[in-house]
Amino acid sequence: MIPVPSPSAQTTSTTSPDLRSTARPTWGPEPLAAEASTPSARELRVKINQVAAFFNNSLSPNGRPPDRRPVEYPEDNQGGSKASKTINLLWRDCSDHLLRGETRSGVYVVTPDLRSRSFPVFCDMELDGGGWTLLQRRQDGSVSFNRTWADYRSGFGKLDGGEFWLGNNMIHLLTRDRDMALRVELEDFDGVMEYAEYQQFRVASERMRYRLTVGGYSGTAGDALRFSKSYDHNNRAFTTPDRDHDRYPSGNCGAYYSSGWWFDACMAANLNGRYYVGRYKGVRDGIFWGTWHNISSEYYPTNDRQSFKTVRMLIRPKGFTP
Repeated sequence: MIPVPSPSAQTTSTTSPDLRSTARPTWGPEPLAAEASTPSARELRVKINQVAAFFNNSLSPNGRPPDRRPVEYPEDNQGGSKASKTINLLWRDCSDHLLRGETRSGVYVVTPDLRSRSFPVFCDMELDGGGWTLLQRRQDGSVSFNRTWADYRSGFGKLDGGEFWLGNNMIHLLTRDRDMALRVELEDFDGVMEYAEYQQFRVASERMRYRLTVGGYSGTAGDALRFSKSYDHNNRAFTTPDRDHDRYPSGNCGAYYSSGWWFDACMAANLNGRYYVGRYKGVRDGIFWGTWHNISSEYYPTNDRQSFKTVRMLIRPKGFTP
């Protein structure tokens, strides 16, 4: 049987979580225009044309360009352009939409940077001040998360109101150049609601197998992503039933647990597991958070397994203040 955290691992281990985090240096998005000296009028015209060409090539799936405002160059006291300032024309994630006056939750188009195309996301503008970009939503089992590598790469489900996975390519773009925080919200069928927040969250490119970097836990649900040295999802590649990148030597954790996830060998958390209504028995292949209350009672295969009614994964810039 593929290992999962045992009750003894939770209650008797005194070893602190493995802190081999892959912390990255802090850097910001590449400026659209940042010169060492004041640009000429000709240079400004060239840059305006570049911006226009970029937006024409960055259409949303419905063929319409993303929301945007006219190009404005800030002026200094002498009336000249401040070329030293970054000209931010992009709605990089939901926090930018919030800062520019959008206060209603819903689907918005974002463009993480000039190197990537625009794509739609769902923005929660109410939770804790708003500005959250949803990566995942589980609520009724209407969408299967037992999917292929290609499905998880491009995303699936319904953004506006339904179950979905945003897509690993999009999650990578959203976390590539900004320091992002992750919030996980869970509710079980007894009405218990808890959350976990991580001040560091990043997903690498497909070439790096969408490797996860996560750390800096706080919250009430427990730190299941950094459970222990033996079950640590930090620095793990993404695995799906058809692409085995986990550390379990005898099989594919994604195939065994019917989902795509950053498996270790195999898991202390799996938010993409099967959706069960109420408790279930057998293989623990449902939505799983290994630090949930009373989780140790599920150790034996004949015992009931905990299931979750709703789950959400959301991100926004670290330290964001609305």
